[in-house]
Amino acid sequence: MNTADNTIEGKKTRYIVILAAFALIIAVLSAIPSVQNKIKPYFSNDPRVVLAKINAFFGVEQNEYLILKVKDPFGIQIEIYDAKDTSKPVFKQKFELSQDSDAYITLDKNTTNLALSDVDKDGQLDIIAPSVDRNGNLRLNTFRYDLELQHFEPLSQ
Repeated sequence: MNTADNTIEGKKTRYIVILAAFALIIAVLSAIPSVQNKIKPYFSNDPRVVLAKINAFFGVEQNEYLILKVKDPFGIQIEIYDAKDTSKPVFKQKFELSQDSDAYITLDKNTTNLALSDVDKDGQLDIIAPSVDRNGNLRLNTFRYDLELQHFEPLSQ
């Protein structure tokens, strides 16, 4: 006795079960944040957008830096360029704020999404880049300039 259902209805049922299983696997995988970051660019036509830009001077020699807050399909990044030659800034560093959305704060009666302020009270300006995480929590991402190493690092508070 042949128990395999080779009728048209049996084949349709098998295809439906296979498609449902495939859809379930895709749904489960797309709920994982690390997978979301990898597949997001394939489903998004959003171009790279500069959200904010600041020119500032840091260090003993007061080197000029261009600081950008950028949004692309992967999330938000803070990009820092050496701007000695203003015609062609040189990329120096990038800080990923993956899964975060742009946010604004009020500093000195001005609303901004990228600012400079001496947060740690060391006499040097710090970069402040507010964002909102995927749970709706405000993050005050702060980066300080390390005089000895001559680069920026996240400020731990």
